[in-house]
Amino acid sequence: MKILIVLPTDSLGGAENYLKMMALHYKNEEVDVYAFKNESNHQWDDLKQYSNLQFLSKSHVFIGVIKFCFLMLLRRKKYDYIFTSQVYVNGLVGILKLLGVIKSKYFVARESTSIFLRFKGKKLKYYRAVINLGYRNMDLLICQTKEMKQQFIHHFDKIEQRTKICVIPNPIDLEVSNKLSKSVLDFDISLEYIVSAGRFIPLKGYYVLIASFYKLKKKYPNLKLILLGEGELLQDYKMQVENLELEDSVIFPGFTNNVYPYFKHATVCVVSSRIEGFPNVLLQMMSQNTKVVSTTCTETIKEIKGVFTCKADSEVLLTNAINKCLKTNTIVNRNIFDNYLNVRTITSFMKIVDANLNV
Repeated sequence: MKILIVLPTDSLGGAENYLKMMALHYKNEEVDVYAFKNESNHQWDDLKQYSNLQFLSKSHVFIGVIKFCFLMLLRRKKYDYIFTSQVYVNGLVGILKLLGVIKSKYFVARESTSIFLRFKGKKLKYYRAVINLGYRNMDLLICQTKEMKQQFIHHFDKIEQRTKICVIPNPIDLEVSNKLSKSVLDFDISLEYIVSAGRFIPLKGYYVLIASFYKLKKKYPNLKLILLGEGELLQDYKMQVENLELEDSVIFPGFTNNVYPYFKHATVCVVSSRIEGFPNVLLQMMSQNTKVVSTTCTETIKEIKGVFTCKADSEVLLTNAINKCLKTNTIVNRNIFDNYLNVRTITSFMKIVDANLNV
C-alpha cells in the first residue's frame, strides 16, 4: 500500500505523535512522510529506515507548504491512505484533493484540539474558513471525544451532510512505551517528584501547577517538581519559581525525546491543562504509573477510572487532587489502567477506521 502522512513540523506533540504511530503501523508498506518545517528535534529520525521522510523547509512552514504543493503536483502519486491531524493541514490536503492535485482512495483526517474553545477572533475566523473550504473531500473525520464531535457539529451544522464524522479514542503504542520506559535517566530516580510534560504555553496550565506545588511543599518538603518541555513561557515560569523561592525544588530539564522513564519513576504524574482535545500524555502516564492526576480539560477524562481529577484553572482543587493521590494506595490502578489502554492499540484503532470506511 501507499501511505501519505502530512504534518507541519517534526515536533512530537499529541497530533504528531498520533501520525508517527500511523507511520510505524504501516512501516512494511510504502510510506511518504512530509513535514513542512524541520525544527531539528530529531524525533522522527528512527522512521528514516522505514519511510520516505522529507522535511521541506528549515526556515518557515509556509515555504514548506509551497514546496509540498509543487511536489504533489509534479509526482501525481495515488495513495491508498492519507493521514493528517491539524486543522490547516486537514484543510490544505482537502483542497488539494478537491483540485485533483492529490489522489487517494481514503483521506482520514483527525481533529487535534477543540478549536472553538481554544481560539477566538481572527484566528478562529481563519480556521472556520479552512474548514469550510477544505473539509469537503474527506472520507473520514476523526474526533477524539464525543464532546469534540458535538462542538464541531454545533458550529458547522451541515458538516455531516458532506463529511463522515466519528469518535475514535486516541491510540497508544504500548510496546514502544514499555520499551522506552526502560531507558536510564541521568538523575537520582529515588527522588520524590511530581512530573508533567508539554509545551510551555498558557494552555498547559503550568502557572497553576507551580502554585499548587508551592502549597504541597509545606506538607511534603522533600518533593520536587519536574516540568519537561520548552516554549515561550519558560522564563515566566522560572520567574514564578524564583518569586516563590522554589529554585531548589523545581527542575526544568528541557525538551526530551523520551518522557516514559520520567513517568515510570515519578511519585505522581500530573496533567494540568486548561483545554485539550484529549491529552495523549495522560495515556502515556497511565501506561507507566498508577498515581495520575488530571484536570478535566476535556469532560471525557471524568470517565477514566483511577485517575484523580479536578476542574482546570484552580490551584486549590489541583492541590487537593494531588494531595489525595499522594495519600492513596493506588496499586489496583495498574490493572484498571492496563484494561483501559489495551483496547487503545493502534491495530484496534485502524480496525475502527476501516470499519467506518467500509474497507
